[in-house]
Formats: sequence, structure tokens, C-alpha cells
Amino acid sequence: MTLAWHDIHTLDPRQFEAYEEALCARAQAGEAVLGFSRLSRCALMGAFEDPRRALRLSYIRDRFPIVRRRTGGGSLSLDPGTLILVLAFPSPRNNIKPLAELMASLCAPLLQALSQYGLCARFDAPNDMTVEDRKIGSGFLLRDGDVIVFEAALALSLDIEELLKTLRLPLEKLSAAGILAARDRFAPLNAHLPDLRTAALHSTIALHLAQALGLSPQRERPPCPKTRSPMVFTEDCVPDVSAFLKTPGGVVYIDVCLDGTMVRRARFTGSIHCANPKTWARLSDSLQGSDITRLGLTLDRVLEGSPDMIGIDRADIVYLGHLCASRHAISQHLDFSAARQITIFSLDRTIAAQDILAAAEVVLLPYCAKPSWCKWRHRDGCPECGFCAVGEAYHLARQRGLQVVTITAYEHLCTVLADMKRRKVSAFLGVCCTDFFLKRDYAFVDAGIPALFIDIGGDTCYTLRLEEAAYAGRFEAEASLDARLFANVLQWRDRLKADRDVEVGRASGLNGVL
Repeated sequence: MTLAWHDIHTLDPRQFEAYEEALCARAQAGEAVLGFSRLSRCALMGAFEDPRRALRLSYIRDRFPIVRRRTGGGSLSLDPGTLILVLAFPSPRNNIKPLAELMASLCAPLLQALSQYGLCARFDAPNDMTVEDRKIGSGFLLRDGDVIVFEAALALSLDIEELLKTLRLPLEKLSAAGILAARDRFAPLNAHLPDLRTAALHSTIALHLAQALGLSPQRERPPCPKTRSPMVFTEDCVPDVSAFLKTPGGVVYIDVCLDGTMVRRARFTGSIHCANPKTWARLSDSLQGSDITRLGLTLDRVLEGSPDMIGIDRADIVYLGHLCASRHAISQHLDFSAARQITIFSLDRTIAAQDILAAAEVVLLPYCAKPSWCKWRHRDGCPECGFCAVGEAYHLARQRGLQVVTITAYEHLCTVLADMKRRKVSAFLGVCCTDFFLKRDYAFVDAGIPALFIDIGGDTCYTLRLEEAAYAGRFEAEASLDARLFANVLQWRDRLKADRDVEVGRASGLNGVL
């Protein structure tokens, strides 16, 4: 058998969907086919991503099209400086590898091809290819029926500024220094191999992929895919409750629309790799008509075995359901808008949000929520002058005997968390934006202390792309703390703690009798 391969110098993004279909149709007919192409300016989304979470739509507007590919994983900011590879071949009926293993085995021939040019590249799970810890490209994978689709993006050159503007990621600020910092994360091939001839690279990659599949390469004329209208995104269901979970395979979200407590519609999204493209749709459909309060239990029941995903397992999906149910429970004590602003964190996935809040001993507040004119903005502490929400938060927390700390820099956060861990603090109440939590969650993982986080709004360092200044304690804009929500959370804690104290008292009395 042969691996038929071709290259297309530049492909209109509006042709990409038809191009994928054409290659998959040939694979379904028993052929193995490989194509190399460059796409004109576009955003290329992963199969399961929500464009509002993945892309900066306010920037894209009508500048360039948005295209959704068949494979999972994250979104890409593309121009002709990125080489796109699409490989489709019949899935072997025996010796079917798990998706994570298959990803590594299909990226390996690309790395071998690059080694022919003296480039020492390696595979970094779950799907990146790097040189000296700088990313040169990524692989994306899907098992669609009897067909395996492997796609890869290799950066020949890279417009970092356009990438930062296009992708909705908490990356460095759009300044000269910030762009240089972001460039340290990437290694375009032309920077290492300025004399690289892409035609020869295509041929080398095709040879190594063919050898890996036990085939012989044969070059062919490129196809002429049809042009289709660009994607249009509409929000047909604003979720009543949402939840997210960061996993080794990426962040996965669930959005739920409700009729009372019954699920009317559920949707899973994220920059995730899933072997079967219908898995998420089936899971979503299976939740229709279920009770939101039992969402985790429902997912545990309807999941058939452990789905073949990269870095995400059955327990993660079930826990995501529990998180969504917990947010709904929070909304019953506060309100739906409050539930969207509260994030639950615990390494022990059996702890309920109510138990975390009742056990909270410390409150962590960000300095960016203090007014820029306040002389205490970059200092731990507060005189409670009454002129800002942070001062009110200090007052309410101190009334309850809670320790309050203003986090003045990222290093300060790590020091405070280490001290809390040493003192065996049971739980804490934190205030930070969701972007910070997702990007720096490993600090909380290292501490291992259960927490409830209240999201902040306004001008955060992430919305203004001033993360580096913020981590160093030099951020000058003002984020906003919802003082009413903070007060309501502490009042809820009062009720929970009182109930818990009563239960402890009853248990102590019973033990005394026994």
C-alpha cells in the first residue's frame, strides 16, 4: 500500500472543512492520504471549543474567518507562516492504541524528519513538539469511525502580536517587552533553519510518516476543495449554571440550561482531545431531563467505561458534574449570578462547597482590588477607612475572627500559602479572577488547601494584558470586588458554621452519654 501525499501552497480557510472531508472520504475507502497546506489569515478552532472562551471575537470581527477543524485541542492563530499537515488513514482493526499513545507515535515521525536537518526536537505530552522547551508545533488527533485523522501545525514563522490578539489566552502584555517574553515560549523553524526549503521538508515528513505506517510514499496532484461560507456563531442558550475543571488534558467546561431543577440542555466544551467526536454530544444528550442536583451521579451512571481522551478520565467528567451541581446549590443560597462568580477548589473531590466555606479560617484578597490612590494598595493590611470594598471585606472578615491577607505579588502568595500549609489551615476564602486561577492553579495545588474563590471584575491584569506587572506587584489599574456578594458569602458561612457547631455539640453530648 501507498501513502498518497500532496501539498497546496496556500489554502483559503473557507475550503478547509471540505478539504478535511475529502481526505477522510478517501481514508474511509481504504486509502492513506497526507496533505500539506498553508492557510491564509484565520483562526483555526479545535473541534470541541467554545469560540467565546477560545478566541478574542472583539478583535477578529470581520478581519478574517474562523474555521473549526475536525480534531480536538486548542485554537490556532494562522497565516501562511504555519504549515498545516492533515493525515487520514484507515484505523487498524487490531492493536488499537489509546489516544495518548497514538498521539506520541504520530508526532514521532515529524520529529525524526526534523532531526534530518540537525534539529533536536522532542514530544511534550499531551500534544506539543518542542526545541529546548520552546514550542515549534502541536499535534491534534481524532478517531472518526474507521478512520484516524492526525493534524499538526508547525510554525515556520510566527506573528506573536497577532497570536496574542487573536487567542483569548491570559498571555503577556502587548508591549515590546511582553512580546519578547511570549516569543520565549515559541521556536519557529525558520529561526533555527533559515535556509529551510519547505518542499524538501514535506517530502522528508511524508517519507517518515509512510515508514511509520508501513507504507511507501507516493506524491500526487493536490485536490481542489470547495469553498464554503465562514462560520457564524449564535448563542441559542445562555447557561443558567456553568462549571470548569482544569485537567492535564486541558480545561473542560460544562454549560447547563435549566427548567426548574431539570436539565433542558447541557454542553461540554474545551481545548481537549477525544477519540470519538460523538462522545461529548452523547453525554450532553444523556443529561437532558436529569436533575441538576444529581448531575455527577448521572454522569457516573451514563458514562460507558472510561472514554478515550488525552489527560481526562472518567473521574474528571464525573467531578465536573459535581462542580456544576455545587454551583447550582450555591445559587440556591445566594443567586444564579453569584454562582457564576464562585469557584470551588479541593484536591479531595468529596468535600462539598458548604463544608469548605464553613471551615474557612483565612481570607486572601488581591492588592489590585484596592484603589490606586490607597497608600495600602501594595501593602498587606487595611485601616478600614470605609472608602472601598476591600476595606469593607476586611471589616466583615475581622468581625468573624478570620485572618485577612492582602496578596501583594505572586511570590507573596506562594509564601502565604506555604505558611498556611505549615499551620494546617483547614480551608480559606480567596478573591481572584478566573484567569489567574487557571494560569497559576499549581500554586494552590502545591498548597493543597480547600478553598472557595470569588471572582473579581473590572480592569484585571488579564483584561489589560499586564500580568507580568501584576505578578511583580506593579499593576496600577483597579479590579472590582463585589462587596455585596462577599458579605452574602460570609453570612452564609455564619449559618453553615452555626449548623456545624450544633452538630458537633450534639455528637459530643451523645459521646458523653455513651
